[in-house]
Amino acid sequence: MTRGMHLLRRGHQFEYRDHQGVDQLGRVDVWTTGSGERAVLVLRDLPSTDAAPRALRTLTYTWLPYLLRPDVRLSVLVLRPATEEHAKARALVLPLSA
Repeated sequence: MTRGMHLLRRGHQFEYRDHQGVDQLGRVDVWTTGSGERAVLVLRDLPSTDAAPRALRTLTYTWLPYLLRPDVRLSVLVLRPATEEHAKARALVLPLSA
């Protein structure tokens, strides 16, 4: 039973390499349960949702192993800011096959 999610890191800035080999910056919020069994990553400030798998792969190899348990059940959301065509911010759930 999970009691709730707690914010572990807010707006952590990280660098990843896009599909053209150019270094880009993104931000991630990390939410976890008290036990650490589940975690939710919220990727922000990515130029497009196509960049999300590369950004997640970078986090998986460089930063997340030091922050989360190896057996964590991970959910990943990509936050897209509000635009003229969408009055609200939207989130895309990223498959973990990245």
